[in-house]
Amino acid sequence: MRIEGQVRIPSGCAIAAVISRDGNRMPGDNITHAMEPMHDRSNGLGGGFAGYGIYPAYKSFYALHLFFDQRSTRKDCEAFLKERFEIVQSEIIPTRKIPRITDEPIIWRYFVDPLKSVLSSMQLDEKEFVARTVMKINAEMKGAYVFSSGKNMGAFKAVGFPEDVGMFYQLEKYEGYSWTAHGRYPTNTPGWWGGAHPFTLLDYSVVHNGEISSYDANRRFIEMFGYKCTLQTDTEVITYILDYLVRVQGLTLGEAASVIAAPFWSTIADKTDLEDRKKHQFLRTMFSSLLITGPFSIVFGFSGGLMALNDRLKLRSMVIGEKDDKVYIASEEAAIRAMEPEAENIWAPAGGEPVIVKVREGAY
Repeated sequence: MRIEGQVRIPSGCAIAAVISRDGNRMPGDNITHAMEPMHDRSNGLGGGFAGYGIYPAYKSFYALHLFFDQRSTRKDCEAFLKERFEIVQSEIIPTRKIPRITDEPIIWRYFVDPLKSVLSSMQLDEKEFVARTVMKINAEMKGAYVFSSGKNMGAFKAVGFPEDVGMFYQLEKYEGYSWTAHGRYPTNTPGWWGGAHPFTLLDYSVVHNGEISSYDANRRFIEMFGYKCTLQTDTEVITYILDYLVRVQGLTLGEAASVIAAPFWSTIADKTDLEDRKKHQFLRTMFSSLLITGPFSIVFGFSGGLMALNDRLKLRSMVIGEKDDKVYIASEEAAIRAMEPEAENIWAPAGGEPVIVKVREGAY
């Protein structure tokens, strides 16, 4: 019989991220290596990455990454896209054969620009238009899934261990100023290509370790505003909540963090700054259905930055380190050391404390 200390209980899932505050671009194989010491946190049912700054030649266009179940689905979806966008480039996403990754769908990308005539007729700004298009495809077009839709960024995910997924997508050929990574250990949702992390909408991406016990309440609220949770996992809703709070409602990242990992009422009552107390009272009252309960650690990626956040009780591990212009985030220090053996200032943020890192102005 094994005793305590001889059995590894990894608390499921692995997350990692790196960002250059000077906007220096890094190849994707570095973040792939970060996942190797956290192999046991995954079970081979999902791995993925998001890279920012990876498409400089097409940085003015939305990069749509899609899974298709068959060629006819791709043709139908492409016809739908042509009604809404100018397709600047259309191509298969390059991959290499990996024995442990099988049953891959058709994996395609389109660099697109919304048609001005369609935007005018629908009276929408282009981000809202793209978001609605993504929702429509994922909810209504059987066999087609948009899994990435931002500018100058892209998500790459699959059923497999993350280190295999990085090799499968040839991430060493991409360079970005920021990368996030995830190894999945699903507990109550299926392992399938669309359900792997990161989850994205526009340039927002989320990797998550944990479980959302508030999922039903969160989903019911967010779907009142046109979002559709179709990807068969609870993490999807976090991306839509953050899009709603930051893009639609105009909250700062710190304010959005105070919604999803809200301080306890007793903590708010103890605040001595009256304006700060009123702000937190308002956020907890106004967006009460968007409080995310359950254990979680997340990394939220966006153009020009990252935000790391634990649940308010800090029920999942997350550590942060630095070296020169780079900031590293991971579930375990070993992952940070895999990216940068000489990393310094290793520390763990408190529960509910957002750590926000941004690239300096004009550097990306």
